[in-house]
Amino acid sequence: MTKITESNKPVFTLSEQAQCLRREIQMRYAVYPGRVINTKMSQAQMDREIGLMEAAADSVEKMAKNGLFRESWNTMATARSLTSQELVALLLETQNKANSLAEAGQLVEAYRETVKLAGFTLRLAELIKEIHEKPAADASAQAVNPIPALPAHPPLPQKDFSAVVDRKDLGLEYASAEQREGILRLLNHPAINRSEKTKQLLNINRRTPSQAEAIIARLNDMIRDHEGPIAYRQAS
Repeated sequence: MTKITESNKPVFTLSEQAQCLRREIQMRYAVYPGRVINTKMSQAQMDREIGLMEAAADSVEKMAKNGLFRESWNTMATARSLTSQELVALLLETQNKANSLAEAGQLVEAYRETVKLAGFTLRLAELIKEIHEKPAADASAQAVNPIPALPAHPPLPQKDFSAVVDRKDLGLEYASAEQREGILRLLNHPAINRSEKTKQLLNINRRTPSQAEAIIARLNDMIRDHEGPIAYRQAS
């Protein structure tokens, strides 16, 4: 029997979950009165358990009707099957597409891509949270395969999108994708401790090009101190 994990867990939509909760409510109405009669459950317990399930169904149904929330949540749920590398690639692709569409004045399409970006970002937040919740014994394993950080996500221009968007409005003063990837590769090395890795992951989006170069140089120094004069070979 295959063990269910976050990566292979089935993805159910909010509407499907709400329907399942409604079926559970019907089952409780059919079964719980008999338990009360047989004194296996009190009337108060029955009322509470059925009330809780009805409240849960109401909440999920409301979320399923909220288009923005529903689309972001479904994107996040689907992204749980992705590796960290695949997730970072999709974040970059979606961010660039959203900015290009906004610049071209295609706001409906830009909105859709931004909603996807929100879902991918929520999934990345889950991955980062997992780093902090892992036991200290897993720190060495995490150093081998860290979670890549969220690429810089510049805000969409807050002006008439039919006009030409200035490069500064797109946040191009941040470190380049190549610099961020270079930092991530260096963070894979076991010489980089968990504290340093977490700090860099959480702040990588705020780095300027000059700051990124300084970080790359410092990480290389840390690796050289750990390995000696042997050149560090990037992980495949």
